[in-house]
Amino acid sequence: MNYLEWDDSSVVNHAKIDREHKKMVLDVNKLYNYLRSNKTEKANKLMVKILDDLKQHFETEESLMLKSKIPQYISHKLEHERFHKKIKDLLSKVEAGKETLTIDHLKVVKTWFFNHLDFKDRPLANFLTEHNIK
Repeated sequence: MNYLEWDDSSVVNHAKIDREHKKMVLDVNKLYNYLRSNKTEKANKLMVKILDDLKQHFETEESLMLKSKIPQYISHKLEHERFHKKIKDLLSKVEAGKETLTIDHLKVVKTWFFNHLDFKDRPLANFLTEHNIK
């Protein structure tokens, strides 16, 4: 069962960004299924991988933003930093046994992901396309 749906409305029309987004959606869906099946250890390990992939994805976008000289670089980067810190803090609590990873945590991810996609990544992809940056 999928928690996040990847369809045409998710595509921002930048091949590299779309490829990374799609991979994240697949991993979040895998995480969702681990949580539904009470596979806590697998879920926690996957969460570590997701956090690493998230950092790499943000670095990809930020590199493209610097290359393109997009005016919204700082606000977009700050949004990345805040979200990464939120997920990293959650993972630290999970690893310390202070919190258990739940499907409710994924609600935050889902909301953030689609808002960020629409309000930050889609305009970024449009800017990159206009400036012929792949």
